[in-house]
Amino acid sequence: MKKTLVILLVLGLLGGYLVPIFLKKSESTESPFQFGFTDNLAIRYGEVVNIPIQTNGEVKNLVVTFGGKTIQKWPAPKEKEIISLDSKNYQVGAYEMEIHGVDLEGQFFTEIRNVRILSDIVPEKWKLEIVNRFPHLETSFTQGLAFSGDQMYEGTGDPNQNGASIVAKVNIKTGEQGAKIGLDASHFGEGITILGDQLFQLTWLNHQCLVYDKETLKNTKEFAYTTEGWGICNDGKYLYMSDGSERIFVRNPKNFEIVKTIEVYTNEGAIARLNELEFVDGLIYANVWTSNEIAVIDPSSGKVLAIIDATNLVNEGKGNGEVLNGIAYHPGTKKMYMTGKFWPTMFEVKVLK
Repeated sequence: MKKTLVILLVLGLLGGYLVPIFLKKSESTESPFQFGFTDNLAIRYGEVVNIPIQTNGEVKNLVVTFGGKTIQKWPAPKEKEIISLDSKNYQVGAYEMEIHGVDLEGQFFTEIRNVRILSDIVPEKWKLEIVNRFPHLETSFTQGLAFSGDQMYEGTGDPNQNGASIVAKVNIKTGEQGAKIGLDASHFGEGITILGDQLFQLTWLNHQCLVYDKETLKNTKEFAYTTEGWGICNDGKYLYMSDGSERIFVRNPKNFEIVKTIEVYTNEGAIARLNELEFVDGLIYANVWTSNEIAVIDPSSGKVLAIIDATNLVNEGKGNGEVLNGIAYHPGTKKMYMTGKFWPTMFEVKVLK
């Protein structure tokens, strides 16, 4: 009995000695520095924001990065330092701001916050005037429209997985399809665009961009990508591709490599679900999936300049179909056409600014 009491006494003494050590070690793992704000930060393009960093005074050095690039270093930081972030040095979009540092004992720590740079432009509100109405095949699950000269092309999807995805030449006045090429049921066709003699067609989940000769519609090559494929357009030099998020990827048409990425923002936040894209007089018009809206985007900055309300097209043209989707612009005649998935009508429209 005495032996047991002695053992318990010894264990109690050891516990009383070891517990504070472990607690002290646990406390030492707390970061010796932190941002002066706890929530994620949103600022408007053009603003200069001073962001405080607080330390416990026991830090050897600090490095601050923004978007993966170093913006500030301190070899011997004080208990309070200030970072001056000039948003004009960046495009609109989401960024990670990180503090990396080492304490006096040589331990490495990192603190991370999310920062969004919003647009400084309040989007204008535009509307559509219906100029003409033309027949459109109700069996076409429209994913993309494009012009080459006076010839309209249409790319369709395959929601019933029965091999309905096609690329076709379309008679704009009658809605009838001429020459066309189909995809097998394992491929879900998405947006199309024509650059030079080539027609590019995205696929939704197959991670493949199919390239055709625009005249013969013969499949000539394919490119791979890692995201989903939604909409695509071009500016005569580069391809612009959406993936259903707020991002637009600028790609080289020769190898499909990403040249840069644009994030699409208003003064309030990101515009996600970007779908069919069309390049119109230096701007990108983008259907916003499941909405009656079309975002008008500055491709150089990602800022949304205007939102087009297409509710009048939906009310008249949807019928038993689905969402608004499909924009085609004829640069020669300056005429614009819009329709939707399984819609019986193709509209010629005029944008009212």
